[in-house]
Amino acid sequence: MIKKTDYYFGAEFKDFNQDGHKDILLHYSSNATMVLDLFVYIPTIKSFKEVKGFRQFPAPLPIKNTGYYYSYHKSGCADMNWDSDLFYIKDFKAITLGKISGRQCDNRDGVKDAVYIHKFHGKQKQFFKTLPIMTIWKYKDYKWGFIEEYWTNNYRQFL
Repeated sequence: MIKKTDYYFGAEFKDFNQDGHKDILLHYSSNATMVLDLFVYIPTIKSFKEVKGFRQFPAPLPIKNTGYYYSYHKSGCADMNWDSDLFYIKDFKAITLGKISGRQCDNRDGVKDAVYIHKFHGKQKQFFKTLPIMTIWKYKDYKWGFIEEYWTNNYRQFL
């Protein structure tokens, strides 16, 4: 059973993990947009189970027909710095595979404006590649279009 707290302000019933069963997404009150807790429906026991760590992936979206997902969140400088994580769910835990970090705040704080991409092996972060920040301007939906297309076309490189 899910306990109601003051931190939840809304709920959705949606097949998030694309298994044919509606899951519960609880909207969590936070300073970040679209922070959610996910409870997946388990038909064998006719109940829901929480996915641990899911809250760390704001505004999550599925990569169609793959079992992989990506997130988006602001990381400062009036959303000129941002991050997107590639992740999957295994044994009711959300697991990070990769991260795209967009930095476009006029080279502030010693960080050059660019798109930085890292792979994760367990908790170990490994540099993968850097792209010019102007790369995101080539996409119809700007950084969101870049993020969607990058993860959709490249998620296999992070497995």
